[in-house]
Amino acid sequence: MMDESKRFRVFVGVLVAVVVGGVVFVISSVVADAEFWFTVVSVLILVSMALVAVLVARKRQKELKSGFPPEDERSRALNMRAGYLAFWVSIYLCLALGWIIGAFVDESTTDFLSVGEMMFVLTAAMGISYLAIRAVLTRGKGTP
Repeated sequence: MMDESKRFRVFVGVLVAVVVGGVVFVISSVVADAEFWFTVVSVLILVSMALVAVLVARKRQKELKSGFPPEDERSRALNMRAGYLAFWVSIYLCLALGWIIGAFVDESTTDFLSVGEMMFVLTAAMGISYLAIRAVLTRGKGTP
């Protein structure tokens, strides 16, 4: 098992790799002469990712310096439970979208969401449901 300082260095390395990948993506979209709003949204996503990465890295470094473990058994169990429940919510949402498309959308008359848009909706729903479930679970003081 890795010690905490090595784990933190790996974490920072992954964050830097993700931000560099985002910068390469934004630059390639500008070079490819993509739509203006596509580039603006890409830059906004990149800036928000970088901001969250800096905040998380600072928090982890503070926890590392304080000597306390970054997460205890209860918070780890709550995160696992929230992820498990968010996974099931997203599966049911995926089934519901399939049923809606199959039952109500006729392929010849109506233009529904594209595959990319549906994946965005499912990913956003999974993230939002994880945050909501985690907020509900961490509100109580009992075990999950």
